[in-house]
Amino acid sequence: MTYDPQVDDYVIWKRPNGDIDEGWIYFKGDKIPKKRGFNESPQYLTIEVAVRDKPDCQYSSGQPMRHKKIHTLLLCYVQHWHELEYVKNRRVEAHYQELAEIQRESKKQEVKEDSLAAMYKSQDRPLDIDSYGLIPKRY
Repeated sequence: MTYDPQVDDYVIWKRPNGDIDEGWIYFKGDKIPKKRGFNESPQYLTIEVAVRDKPDCQYSSGQPMRHKKIHTLLLCYVQHWHELEYVKNRRVEAHYQELAEIQRESKKQEVKEDSLAAMYKSQDRPLDIDSYGLIPKRY
């Protein structure tokens, strides 16, 4: 069985020429079907081998930069995926972060529902059945 790389896997790429690179899989492209009149686009993934802070600068409009990091990515085509060695992944942590966010949202919803229930005031007196006799007959 061959390894199918996924985003957020940590891999070591041991190439036949002796080069060794390692990092997180940052992007994995989908297989694109061949279309008549276009060059074939091979499937690929990128491996994030380095991350560093961007220098402090601003756009010409005066706005601060939106992205704070520079990511160095290595391109790996599908024909080289058999050279990748799986080490670990970080998807579990993201799963737990997502689960915690869902739990926080449901907790907020429960608090909101409880506050609405606390604001509800029922009638102070029991319903007087005899008061129906006071309603005119035409109804």
